[in-house]
Amino acid sequence: MRLEILSILLFAYSIASAQEFKADVSYKYMYSNQWDKTIQTYNFSRPFLKENQPLLMNGLNTSVSYIFKNEKNLKHGINLSYSYFRSAAENENFNNTLNLHFVNIGYILLYENTEKWKGLYSELIISATSSGLFRNINGEPFEYDETKSKAFGIGGDILLKFGYYLKLKNKSFLSPFLSIGYTPYLYSTNSEAVINQTKGLTSKNWTGILTTQIGLNFKIRKQTK
Repeated sequence: MRLEILSILLFAYSIASAQEFKADVSYKYMYSNQWDKTIQTYNFSRPFLKENQPLLMNGLNTSVSYIFKNEKNLKHGINLSYSYFRSAAENENFNNTLNLHFVNIGYILLYENTEKWKGLYSELIISATSSGLFRNINGEPFEYDETKSKAFGIGGDILLKFGYYLKLKNKSFLSPFLSIGYTPYLYSTNSEAVINQTKGLTSKNWTGILTTQIGLNFKIRKQTK
């Protein structure tokens, strides 16, 4: 209970002390060598399936950010983001779906110089990342060794974002952006078992992940006195 109260107080403080509030939505592309290898092995070992299992590569991302009060060009803040990827293959009497979720919480360094590059900005976000991979067959959770098939992961992520602000009205802005991210190490021991019902046969118990995003950001800047 004390931890929950402390989290609420910290969250409320971050909103109260924020100079900017930002929310964005984007298309996200992901490349994971280990997970791709496992899915490809799954397809190779099941030639009787007409439709192959797609790779976990196309997804959606949404995030919110709070930038703290600072009149300098280099600002800092906090970021919370969620990503979702889905891989579905429909075969006769056998519909196999993989659902992959990511939640990141991180620290932002925002740089914008309105005198030299009006409207342009860049962000560096360093995050702790967690993942959850789940498998459904014919709309129901798949069970493996008498337990629901799931795999959780934890790691770190670094992301570099570039965007351009378009002023709407008052203190609100719309910004198209492009970003590239890298997770050097995501520890997830049960991913192979979820995807291919094997363990240690096709992949390691961790993976590196490379991502790119393209999307839109909405920003509200507080009126400064």
